[in-house]
Amino acid sequence: MGLLLITLITVLGMSSAQMMSQVMVAQVKITDAPYPVANAEQLNQVVWTMHGTPTKEAIYCVSEAPVSQLRFVCTDCLEKNITDMVNVLNAAQDITRRVGFPAVTLRDINVNTNWTGATIMCQAALNGGTVDSSPATVDVRYLRQPHVVDSNGQSPVLIGNQGYRFFVECVRGADGLCQQSGRRKTLKCNVQSNPPATQYRWLKNGSPSGTGAEITIGTEMIGQSIQCQANNGLHDESNMPLSQAVQIDPYSSAKLLKDNFQQLQSSSPFLANNRIEMNQQVNLGCQVEGNPRPIVYWRMRKPNGDVIDAACPQGLEGQYQEMAPEGARSANIVRLTALCSLRISNYSYSGQYWCAACSQVSQGEPECSPSLETPGTSSLNVQVIGAPSNSDAPPSIEQRGNDATVLVHYCAEPMPRPPREIVFSIDQNDLQVGQSWENFHFDSAVTNNTVPNCYIARLTISPVREEDQYRQIALKLQNQFGSKQIPVSMDALLGGDSTMVGRMPIFWIYIAVAVAVVLFIGCVITACVRRRGKDTSDYNEPKSKATLNAHEEYFNHQAPEAPRLFAQHPPEVCDPAYGVYLSREAVV
Repeated sequence: MGLLLITLITVLGMSSAQMMSQVMVAQVKITDAPYPVANAEQLNQVVWTMHGTPTKEAIYCVSEAPVSQLRFVCTDCLEKNITDMVNVLNAAQDITRRVGFPAVTLRDINVNTNWTGATIMCQAALNGGTVDSSPATVDVRYLRQPHVVDSNGQSPVLIGNQGYRFFVECVRGADGLCQQSGRRKTLKCNVQSNPPATQYRWLKNGSPSGTGAEITIGTEMIGQSIQCQANNGLHDESNMPLSQAVQIDPYSSAKLLKDNFQQLQSSSPFLANNRIEMNQQVNLGCQVEGNPRPIVYWRMRKPNGDVIDAACPQGLEGQYQEMAPEGARSANIVRLTALCSLRISNYSYSGQYWCAACSQVSQGEPECSPSLETPGTSSLNVQVIGAPSNSDAPPSIEQRGNDATVLVHYCAEPMPRPPREIVFSIDQNDLQVGQSWENFHFDSAVTNNTVPNCYIARLTISPVREEDQYRQIALKLQNQFGSKQIPVSMDALLGGDSTMVGRMPIFWIYIAVAVAVVLFIGCVITACVRRRGKDTSDYNEPKSKATLNAHEEYFNHQAPEAPRLFAQHPPEVCDPAYGVYLSREAVV
């Protein structure tokens, strides 16, 4: 027995040693050719080149028997958020039958530039465990089509039916021609590639005209086209990728010639001190010129200093009237009149208005005169006057313990003047500034520093009582142009509801409940008394009882097997203590 046990242990030990030997001996490699693992060279870097899609390079995961389930895995794709690469690796093709040893391959795959730097390896299953190859780093090599950009990296302007345009400054002399004194423009050949591009070539009208990543041009290029080529070693020198063609045009910066602001402010509907009544129409106009075709932005500075777009169509969406060339003006200088129609519908139109003539010479920010943030020497000041109105902000409440302050926002110009032009009405009781009624006090009416021509009326409630949410409160305003009443929903501000029960004072609810209870008890007692009188007349008279028994015996004798249409229930009595009917068996 001992000898058998020793033999078994020896065999198991040898088997375990063999298994460990297989695990240790088994090799898995990533290679660029389908060779047996002993002859294959492990890749430390996997290079995929993008000459369009898919890539032409192929990689293989090879091993030797008895491993199984060969696959490519990415060790850091999750960390680098490269999810599309995981899907590609999982689609590796099994070629074991074709090559005669365990092998899978990836070929003709669509790669992504963000795969560069990811780490992959080959993994196989063996005896319930896994065997991994050495890791390999992915390097995706590519070169995208180059583009011509300006020194700020901005692309040229794309003009419909004319193509891409860049502009160089044109200072015209007495003869109307561009002088060489204008500012020159630096252009760059912008290209995305890995490895970085090292070879550049510029083409003027399709002919080579310089090398390097940048080129400087001036008025000599007006009317010409320019392109660039770039290479990082992935392409033949005779077949380097080529950019789009960009036309070079003369640039005359947009400028404001005149406007109608002063004329507007000196005529109807404007009043003295730039004041204008609400619901009036104002038509602004600015004449501008430049090349390329100028665009106009209408700007407004609010009374609090904020600068915003005026309520007019802006830029390319604006309303323009183009003027024909005249006199010494060059044919490529565009002159036009920009229009802006303002309907003064509320107090938000108060402010300082101006127009900015702008040139869009690249895809970046336009070049404007005057600035988009600061008006020039001419502007239009608007001070809206009219009847009081609601503000954009609804009534609100500030609560502090048992006290609260209701804030009601309103706008008016001129401002309603205390005491009679601004009043809080509480259940038809009028409060002027400084007055109180019960637990309500009209504190003050102060200026809203963030909204022009707007104010805040403050009503304090001290202390807040439950019935206050049912008060009828309104702010009544008046000035020389009209009046306005702003209702205040106290149940909404104090968290009440709008049901009829919720609007009833609490003592009326108690009274209603008490009356309901008394009526219910009275109905129960009345019903019991009537029922008891009926039971006495029906069942206590001997003659009636005997007659009833005789009839029951007759029908039972005549049709003993006949089914009953209604179930027989024992007689009931009324128990006044509970206000319900009980069967006689229950009473017994």
